[in-house]
Amino acid sequence: MYKKIGLLFAISASVTTAQAQTNDWENPGKVAQHVLAPHAHFIPYTNAAAAVRRDSARAAVMLLDGTWHFHIARNPGARPRDFYRTDFDVSQWKKIRVPENWQTAGFDSYIFTDVEYPFKPDPPKVPADFNPVGSYRRDFELPANWKNKQVWIHLGAVNSFFYLWINGHYLGFSKDSKTPTEFDITPYLKTGANNVSIQVFRFSDGSYLEGQDMWKLSGIERSIYLVARPELCVFDFFAKPLLTNQYKDGNLDLLLQLNRRPLPAEAGQRIRVKLLDKDKTILTREWQIERDSTWEMKAVLTDIRSWNAERPALYTLVITHYGRNGAELESVAHRIGFRTVEIKGGQLLLNGVPIHIKGVNRHEHDMYRARVISHEGMRHDIEVMKQYNINAVRNSHYPDTEEWYDLCDEYGIYLVDEANIECDGMSLTPLQTLSDKPEWEQAYLHRTKRMVERDKNYCSIITWSLGNESGFGDNFITTYKYIKAKDNTRPVQYEAAGSNPWTDIICPMYKSIYTLQQKYLLANDPRPIIQCEYAHMMGNGGGNLLDDWELFYQHPRLQGGFIWDFADQTFLKTDANGRQIWAYGADMGTVGATSDTSFCADGMLAADRTPHPQAFEVRKVYQNIQIKPAGTQWRITNRFDFTNLQDYTIRWKIKGDGADVATDVIPPLALAPGKDTLLAIALPDFAPTAGTHYYLHFETLSPDQAVVATEQYPLPAYIPVVKQTMDGPPLQVTEDGTIGNTLFKARFNKITGWLDSYTSGNQSLLQSPLQPNFWRAATDNDIGNSGQIRCGIWQHALQNAELKELKITPVNATRTEVKTIHYLPTVKVTYTTTYTVFVNGDINVAAEFMPADTTLPELPRMGMRMILPPNYNQVSWLGRGPFDNYQDRKYAADVDVYMMPADALFHPYPRAQESGHRTDVRWMAMQDKDKSGWMFLSDTLLSAGVLHFDMAQLDFDRRQNKHGHSILNDNGIWWDIDYLQQGVGGDNSWGAKPHPQYQLPCRPYQYSFTLRRLTPGMNAVQQAKLSFE
Repeated sequence: MYKKIGLLFAISASVTTAQAQTNDWENPGKVAQHVLAPHAHFIPYTNAAAAVRRDSARAAVMLLDGTWHFHIARNPGARPRDFYRTDFDVSQWKKIRVPENWQTAGFDSYIFTDVEYPFKPDPPKVPADFNPVGSYRRDFELPANWKNKQVWIHLGAVNSFFYLWINGHYLGFSKDSKTPTEFDITPYLKTGANNVSIQVFRFSDGSYLEGQDMWKLSGIERSIYLVARPELCVFDFFAKPLLTNQYKDGNLDLLLQLNRRPLPAEAGQRIRVKLLDKDKTILTREWQIERDSTWEMKAVLTDIRSWNAERPALYTLVITHYGRNGAELESVAHRIGFRTVEIKGGQLLLNGVPIHIKGVNRHEHDMYRARVISHEGMRHDIEVMKQYNINAVRNSHYPDTEEWYDLCDEYGIYLVDEANIECDGMSLTPLQTLSDKPEWEQAYLHRTKRMVERDKNYCSIITWSLGNESGFGDNFITTYKYIKAKDNTRPVQYEAAGSNPWTDIICPMYKSIYTLQQKYLLANDPRPIIQCEYAHMMGNGGGNLLDDWELFYQHPRLQGGFIWDFADQTFLKTDANGRQIWAYGADMGTVGATSDTSFCADGMLAADRTPHPQAFEVRKVYQNIQIKPAGTQWRITNRFDFTNLQDYTIRWKIKGDGADVATDVIPPLALAPGKDTLLAIALPDFAPTAGTHYYLHFETLSPDQAVVATEQYPLPAYIPVVKQTMDGPPLQVTEDGTIGNTLFKARFNKITGWLDSYTSGNQSLLQSPLQPNFWRAATDNDIGNSGQIRCGIWQHALQNAELKELKITPVNATRTEVKTIHYLPTVKVTYTTTYTVFVNGDINVAAEFMPADTTLPELPRMGMRMILPPNYNQVSWLGRGPFDNYQDRKYAADVDVYMMPADALFHPYPRAQESGHRTDVRWMAMQDKDKSGWMFLSDTLLSAGVLHFDMAQLDFDRRQNKHGHSILNDNGIWWDIDYLQQGVGGDNSWGAKPHPQYQLPCRPYQYSFTLRRLTPGMNAVQQAKLSFE
């Protein structure tokens, strides 16, 4: 008997009688019914030339995407039971696109949960009342040339459980919403009009294994199509293109499998295999089909071009099936790359070379269509990754659509392909995990098989992952053993396996530098360490990434990791004021379950792939050319793994106050990957301008002239300016605390002690007093470590401030000193401010912070704040920029002179939070359109921030979702002049603080700056160079 290998009737037949009485969607022992066996993904074409060209007009495929009839019921009990009948009238049903999540079409509710399930867990049961069921119907007519062929239906991804009917005939069901399901529908087709009916359940027992931190949505998420195949056809193939002979030659091992054993009448058909290098055939083999259903071919190819992420050389494997008469029956083409993945000496090697994983995690998410991802969107993602020096992606936490792998093969991206298994929500129940429950083993294995079988021929996959955050148990031992038996060319990883032998890579998540050093590096373990998740990018985060990589480069076994994550899972939506916002959590509405807040917004990019400020830090830290000073020379390090720098150009430039002084190009360096060299650079002599700070900038350009790396270092060329004699009318002091002359007037409030008024000419430069400020609006990381609660004492530290002393002392004809002492009872701090007022209007401000209780929590910031009139909205500064930067996230922010509107300093994170901050600032000016205003300057590096609204608009409130794009400007400019602000942190967003060196412990602080008025037409750069005595 010639049984088709494609059918899996055994899966449903093995169910016990007791299980058979349960609902199909609540039985983990029944993972699928009557489906074809999983196999490698490919599209058959009518001939080899069409297959190589990917000529869609000659593909033996009929898309069923488009408009379908659609009905939704609240639960299974309310679903239509006989809608699949050919005489059932669906003309009054709604319409829906396929593929599409039905939530984006306006049906049902959006739910986002990070850890918790969207329902109360009681495995394998799911809610009976709220479990929407979508019913789909459409008609189709087969192409005329499909006669005498078998026809399969391919459903790319259906979430989470479905039944299928063709022309009223029941076909079967399937689970696993992230891998394809196929059925042989040949017996049920007819000439002319046919119809297909699909019924999709939002929740099933499969939902317990799909608890990933993503939007819990429903429907048909990937394409549906029909495939026409010859009666006897190639069902599967497994190509293993490896390297041999010291990684110089190729070793191709190919296993072909037919859909069944050939019948006697089919003997004489043949399969021809070709390997193409572009248009050139470099290998040809033939299989004369007789009785066997499998065929294995081995070949060695000399001087092969190897595949890696930097130089992704691909060859085209063409498999053509010929009939007995020599005619082409069908052909398949698949691009392959020769590479060898190994673990040796505690390191992950590709082609014999230890590689650094500069990776990100990536969910499939579109800001309009949710889980429906376009080819253009995937290509754009990879192009953005290349711009940001990303070379690896962990498919979190499920297999992606097939096109993604093909593009990663083409562009060169290392992939960790992850099984669609996550039951993190079980950690909140007494059961803890499903991974050690025997009744779930079949579900674990089924999902793993479907991933491996479909994706095994993509060379970009260098590691398989068993799943994510599901604890550990025997079910994972089973899936590990399956993969190792199936594919001996790739390692397998799983984070929760820890140090036991069922993972080939130690892949922890969110481990601090200290933990990596003290626990993992000191362990006697021969495996590489690659963090599967690290550097949580949620909101205004991404701190200390440079520290991570300085450690990675020091220790060979630390080979990098995958940032969490690539892009926000938010949706573009219009708020009540007509502004477009990034919607998160309950913004999308909730019915039947609650949604977590902004945990869907933890990408380095926004959902439209525009960068958040931390993305620039990623690009800088991940760059592959490093230039550092080494005494009188420069050490240039090539951190590429496979690329020589001979075709790269390094350009240097001397800049001062934003202006170029000199520039030149370093002759090309034939620097091998992983090597460094010392280089002497002869900088030209130039006459420094007094008061100007000079920097040496390096830019490395790729062969196509794109800037791929930058560095900046200060030059020891600063010359102090000659102090000028102070000039101006004598200062007058009045009873109300006003000090001034005909040029300006500054008033120190006799009751509060604060500088609360400053006028220059007929212009008022202050809308509120200059006062201490120790608070910042909570970042997502602050909220995660309870900083807004723990450090909340500093938010209202000025409440009930007591003025202990206000003393005004004329010093001489050019200056008057004002000393104030405030006691801040809520924090037990004595705050002393000494103002020196000069005849030209300058005010030097020297602040001293003296706490009586140094056990108080750390300070979010140490600085002073004032509010300016709204017309002073043009900002310029000498410091780091142009984007948001903080003391633990400033490596990418070069020092330069920047100018921009006040609005532009604020970055609208999806959830409104701290923003607008700049570090290492020497001066900052706030001017109106006539260039009047004022500036601060300092001999030491300070920090500063500018907002066009009250920071209180950003303060966290659990009762409402606040959005960066919804913040409205107030009638003023909030200007912070800070000694420092604490770092933003980056280890995680649920407890980790900024690293100790980036915190502000409660201890004494002193700092000072000078305020200088600017009259119309004044140039801030020139004013910053003036110094008086």
